[in-house]
Amino acid sequence: MTSTMRSSGRALRAVAALGLVAALTAGCQFGLDDGGADADPAAGQEQGAEEEGDPGEADDTSDGGGEAAGESGESGESGESGESAGTVVDDEAQAAGVDLTDVGAPIASAEVPAAVKGDPEATMTVSLHGLTRQDETLVAVYSFRVEASETASTDPRWIYHYAADQGWHPYAVDTTNFNRHGVLSDSTGTIRSQTEYQGPKFRPGQTLYAYAMFAAPPEDVTTMDVLLIDGAPLATEVEIR
Repeated sequence: MTSTMRSSGRALRAVAALGLVAALTAGCQFGLDDGGADADPAAGQEQGAEEEGDPGEADDTSDGGGEAAGESGESGESGESGESAGTVVDDEAQAAGVDLTDVGAPIASAEVPAAVKGDPEATMTVSLHGLTRQDETLVAVYSFRVEASETASTDPRWIYHYAADQGWHPYAVDTTNFNRHGVLSDSTGTIRSQTEYQGPKFRPGQTLYAYAMFAAPPEDVTTMDVLLIDGAPLATEVEIR
């Protein structure tokens, strides 16, 4: 797949994500994860990745470096979103109406093991920077940072790889009404309003800024519990701005 095709695909998904939000505001119905045990709105995303080939080390070395440096502004250059060499910003977020260039300090963080070649002790810190109500939606802003030894691999990798080939499925919990709010998606689950865990790549020592969109709870709900990443405890009583 050429870099032009990848860029076009990301743009289409970002526009589709923005369309999901607009349609939801207009009252259309989408497949929202209400916490059912059998519900997996990310199934389409994972299936699509499998069809493109095995997301292993070969992918990191073949087109990963070029994509990360050329499209995300890595390797010492600033990207189109204005990030420094130490940060990577999801390009789709801007098209979806989310500004990740000024996120503020974390309000909750969790550290989990990270899969990095050459360092079995590597860790990944996932942080939540805010939960904002926008009409009928909630926008959560996250960051991911991997810490590894100096002798570890510095190849850019997906969230999926760092999480030991597992997806990233954030959600928020309305503890007032006992409802779980999954990421907004279309009826097939193939278009999701979040940073793709097999999308932008980043290196150990860099910070990836990401987003996820959920359906908003009733107006009288002012806090929610938010999942940072599987294997970490929920961030509790996060204030909705």
